[in-house]
Amino acid sequence: MQKSLKPFPPKDAPGLVGALRSATADLHQAVERLPVMTRLTAAVADPADYCRYLSAMALVYGGLEPGLFAALTAGLSRQWVAALGVRPKFPALCADIEANGLRVPASVPVVVVTPADGTPVSLSTAVGGLYVLEGATLGGRLIVRQLRRQLGGQLIGASFLDFHGDQAAAAWKGFSRALEGLAMAQLVVSEQSIAGARAGLRSGISHPRRGRHEPL
Repeated sequence: MQKSLKPFPPKDAPGLVGALRSATADLHQAVERLPVMTRLTAAVADPADYCRYLSAMALVYGGLEPGLFAALTAGLSRQWVAALGVRPKFPALCADIEANGLRVPASVPVVVVTPADGTPVSLSTAVGGLYVLEGATLGGRLIVRQLRRQLGGQLIGASFLDFHGDQAAAAWKGFSRALEGLAMAQLVVSEQSIAGARAGLRSGISHPRRGRHEPL
């Protein structure tokens, strides 16, 4: 029987989230340097850059989310899943793609988050992968604000980048606290979560390059 949700750590307690942040800093920087990202965040970004970004993200999220959420729901109680507050974002991404007149990929190769050290896929590695996707959602809120200032009415469909809307910061805080609660309850192994997060970021860097969409 799984341990209860309590005790949760203090609001600003260091722990698993801090370890994940430190251990993935280099790969986050590598993602930010991808051409698709530098174009999207440039002062001269245009609708074509946004569409290119959506197409790339379809391959990333469509590939990663099924395995991550399957491991999450198989390994945790509904109570814990609700505490994390995570939901698949691929449907929102598909809606934005269609709103921009693009075709949603008919099939996306599923990506299994397999750490480089050969660690088996587990709840812990899946939690690390979801940390990456939730962090990207928080960052998306900043990007969409910039795009709205630059593109105005030319920005069509932003339900993916603005997934949580005004609750983005609150959603991230809730997810972070639940993540620390999982670690304190010894339901996840920190080292495996870190390995899963790094594997997820590596997939995010390499997977779009193998797709049929416009090259990054």
